[in-house]
Amino acid sequence: MPRLGNPVRDLRYLLDHGYPCDSAVNFVSNHYSLPLHERHLLARCVFSKREVAEHSQKAVGVSKVRSKRLGIDGYNVLITSESILTGKQVVRCDDGFVRDLRAVFGKYKPSRATERAIKEVLKIVAKAKPSEVVVLFDKQASRSGELSGKVRRGLKELGLKGDSRAVGGVDFKLRAFDAVASSDRAVIKRAKSVWDIPAELLKREKANILDLSKL
Repeated sequence: MPRLGNPVRDLRYLLDHGYPCDSAVNFVSNHYSLPLHERHLLARCVFSKREVAEHSQKAVGVSKVRSKRLGIDGYNVLITSESILTGKQVVRCDDGFVRDLRAVFGKYKPSRATERAIKEVLKIVAKAKPSEVVVLFDKQASRSGELSGKVRRGLKELGLKGDSRAVGGVDFKLRAFDAVASSDRAVIKRAKSVWDIPAELLKREKANILDLSKL
């Protein structure tokens, strides 16, 4: 997507000079007449140097999750992992985190890929050996209870101590954990440390990935 080079660079410049994110994204997107999916990419994946530094300081690898209480942002991690496993495009963003562009959270429906994504995510978690893992799904989304049940069964099969629940205020509740798995901007801002599970999945899965560091 080389044609995104100029929009990405222009947005970085505006963000680095203190322009509000929403206004800057709208300005750049309108200037270049970008379609919706490319506007979505700018909004989710382009960051100021300051925010990149803040996120980098909180990013941790597998070794730093060991023996910690891990909270997982259920939909965030699951949807991105499904995108990787089904060949849909994901983006390695300015801050190094992997994000998807499907924007399906409110309309998410489990598919044939869901079971596999849950298993792959939990296998990655098991190797990290946290002291406890809790997966939280937003109860306002349909099928959250069903997904929570699938994850609970997966945790039990792998002998992982933890739980999966459909709750309100997922972003707020994740603040209580030693480490959090999410790429959500608001979650990262409040977290003590953040682990990128989809990035771990990419180490062993071929993927349709756009790396913004190359733009």
